[in-house]
Amino acid sequence: MIKLLASFTSLSLLLILFAVNRGFDISDEGLYALLVVPEQQNSAGIFNYDLFFKLFYKITGIEFGIIGLRLLRLVLYVLAAISLTSFWKTLAGSAKLSIQHFFISLLGIFAGYAFLPQSLSYNSLSVVITCFWLALISQRNKTPAHYFLIGLLLACMAYTKITASLGLGLLTIFWLIYAKDIKLTSVLGLILPFAIIELTMYLVLGEFAFARILDARQMMAHRSEYSFLLLFKYTAVGCFWLVLVAIPFFFSGKLRASAPKLKYTMLFIALILLVCIGYYTAIAQEWNHIVLLLTVAFLAYLAPRLPFASIPSHQRYLLATLLVLPFLLHLGSNVYWLRLGIHYWVFWLIAAFYLGSLIDKSLIAKMSLAVGGFTLVLVANGIWIHPFQQEPLWKATQEWTYGHGKNIKLTEKQIEVLTAVEPLVQEQEQLLAFYRIPGIAYLLNKKSPKSPGFWTKSQTEYFFPSGYQAEVLLFYSLDSLPSFVKSDFSKTYVQLPDGEELQILWRK
Repeated sequence: MIKLLASFTSLSLLLILFAVNRGFDISDEGLYALLVVPEQQNSAGIFNYDLFFKLFYKITGIEFGIIGLRLLRLVLYVLAAISLTSFWKTLAGSAKLSIQHFFISLLGIFAGYAFLPQSLSYNSLSVVITCFWLALISQRNKTPAHYFLIGLLLACMAYTKITASLGLGLLTIFWLIYAKDIKLTSVLGLILPFAIIELTMYLVLGEFAFARILDARQMMAHRSEYSFLLLFKYTAVGCFWLVLVAIPFFFSGKLRASAPKLKYTMLFIALILLVCIGYYTAIAQEWNHIVLLLTVAFLAYLAPRLPFASIPSHQRYLLATLLVLPFLLHLGSNVYWLRLGIHYWVFWLIAAFYLGSLIDKSLIAKMSLAVGGFTLVLVANGIWIHPFQQEPLWKATQEWTYGHGKNIKLTEKQIEVLTAVEPLVQEQEQLLAFYRIPGIAYLLNKKSPKSPGFWTKSQTEYFFPSGYQAEVLLFYSLDSLPSFVKSDFSKTYVQLPDGEELQILWRK
């Protein structure tokens, strides 16, 4: 079984490595790339991990490019899998670390490549930080050093995704209460790292996360897709469909021993319902949510057979934590849970393997085979066949040079767009590109004014209430033009790879 898991892991890794120098998504990945440019502004930043990259550049002079960000994500994923292997050791009460569980953890994390671009992002970072957090929070007899490290992770999460940091912080408080470990040293250990990081950022860079977050509160009022009710809906809708899938599978598992014939009827109904929900909730070409629905169905089917009374309370708490983490980490995202949830699949996988080991150890081999197969298909589809908002990756064959001599292979259609825009913006140091196209500015070595990306008209007008003076602007018509774009602009059109038109606006 270990050889089979190693094969699936190696094949998935090769698919990732062969893709690191190919393709580029001009929307979300453009945002990730601009965030790590040292001179890029990020006023009223929602995601503030760019300050760590600015600090790193200040110390070392090293600036990450596209390939660097992708390799950094891969390295962090391996470290996260090691952390989860340590967590499994505590959860299962094992005497030593298991290479089998390392492969399972890494495959589960690799599934995150199924949705969104390859580069390191706030979503992938939040998963990595949570894996480190799990390894620490699960330790018994924690010392002040443990709490300091946990506080450090919570601080990093606050810079990455503030809502996820609040969720992990809440779970950490629950753990302190459960372990009866509320002491001055433990509380200080959790608080001090954030204060130290904030002070360091302010002294070295003149910026810090808390000030940006305060500014972001005002800016978020201009982004309707981030309203509290809508953000809650994005998570709640996912919960609703998962519960709907889980209920019939739970009763099927409950009837397994008492009424075998009725069990098969219920199981048939459950499968039909799963297929219908999977079809109804499909979005565009994405089918990653099917894996999540199947995982929930499997967990629900196993639940009635769980020897709950024999599970130590420490393990119960850890198991409950694994089950709620995907929802806590998703809170604050403006993407439906069923789309983004594949990034958090690994936590449910660990829960499923733990339950499987308690109920029937013969299940482990079948589960391992399923995880390896699913992940390999998810990685191949998410990176190569249907990369996020791009053409298939094998079409990315033409070299494009950006930054200080960095190269990336792009498709012919992407090259055509860049070569059409490049001569028109040569004289500008900054390029205002709206909406959802920050990657064009990045590939043309331009900074985006005030913010690394503009997603809506209201957000753009918030940053430029008195207008914006520039000779050339780029406009992708996902929203109407900002009010400061008057009739003194002429326009021409360039076709984007998706068939839509990019407008190039310049002053008459």
